[in-house]
Amino acid sequence: MSDARLPWDPFQREMLEALGHVVYAAQDRDALAAQAADAADAGAPPLLRALAHAAKSRVAQLPALPPIEHLHTPAAKRALWPTLRALRKASRG
Repeated sequence: MSDARLPWDPFQREMLEALGHVVYAAQDRDALAAQAADAADAGAPPLLRALAHAAKSRVAQLPALPPIEHLHTPAAKRALWPTLRALRKASRG
């Protein structure tokens, strides 16, 4: 089931089930979308997750980045900072 709190106490749920009713829990669509996005982010490489965390965004929202092999150079790292700043600024407003 989910973490959602049911509107019925245990006795009421037992009685409803005895009467043949199925007790459902309402879930928030935004919460479900956030869970799906978190699951998608979990499969991303650690560097992309760290960049998304630094940019306060999701991995899927990151712009196209250079290959990871190229990000090991200091020049590529310096070139990445303006993009991260722009992403953080966009997430604030």
